[in-house]
Amino acid sequence: MPELTLRKVPFTDDSDNRLRTLKARTGLDRNYLCRLGFCLSLEEPGVPSPLPEDLKAAREIDRYTLLGQNGQAYIALLLVWMESNHIPMASSAQVNTCFVAHMDRGVELITTRLRGLADIPGLLPKRTTVPPPVPPPSLVPQS
Repeated sequence: MPELTLRKVPFTDDSDNRLRTLKARTGLDRNYLCRLGFCLSLEEPGVPSPLPEDLKAAREIDRYTLLGQNGQAYIALLLVWMESNHIPMASSAQVNTCFVAHMDRGVELITTRLRGLADIPGLLPKRTTVPPPVPPPSLVPQS
């Protein structure tokens, strides 16, 4: 099975500027902002546009620094997303391209949804209230 082989994750000049602005607004490190954005991108409908192959990256961030100790979880989320969206995983290059596209779209998404730290709870999925489970009749006290 193909895997993510990128060592350095490229960011466009626009994404780098957006991350700089968000860091100033929130005080959060770029890595945390990218992780949040990546998850938002995976949740967003549609397939993100791949970056141009001739892109001159304004910044490259080490993948292991970017994803932190839970890097394998982010990669697993990407692979599940690719499978559920019928994106071919024939090569590591395709996984790399998809990963970078989600990072780029994620930066754009988080920039529009996050003005400050108080906006973070709004990024969470809306929960529906579920009634508490009913215990089986054998566990209900008899009077």
